[in-house]
Amino acid sequence: MDYDFTHDIYGAFKADFSMGHEALGYWLTYELRSRQTVITELLRVITELQQRQRLDYLMEGAEYNLILNRDEAIIRAHALDSAFEDDAPEDHLEFYDQESTASCGLEDFIEIIEGWQNFTVSKH
Repeated sequence: MDYDFTHDIYGAFKADFSMGHEALGYWLTYELRSRQTVITELLRVITELQQRQRLDYLMEGAEYNLILNRDEAIIRAHALDSAFEDDAPEDHLEFYDQESTASCGLEDFIEIIEGWQNFTVSKH
């Protein structure tokens, strides 16, 4: 998984992730943003998971949820939970959701979050 922390044309923080992990970039950019207190709280929760004080954790966002367990982090768009409930796609059509969900190991996620925290603090 490759990623890069940059700025958009307006100077706002932006996370770009390689194909298959785009949802992580969207989640960092638009859900987590540069909210340092939330980032600090998230790192505390991860420590609790690692110390087996918690089984899992859910952070609900406006468009994406973060789901953590002791092994992995999952970013999942709300749209996936409601897509095609009443109107299933035809058999020959596949629902494209690669940009709507992403996952990685908890250790990789820690590295991403700490990198994002450092990037958003140092660039203010």
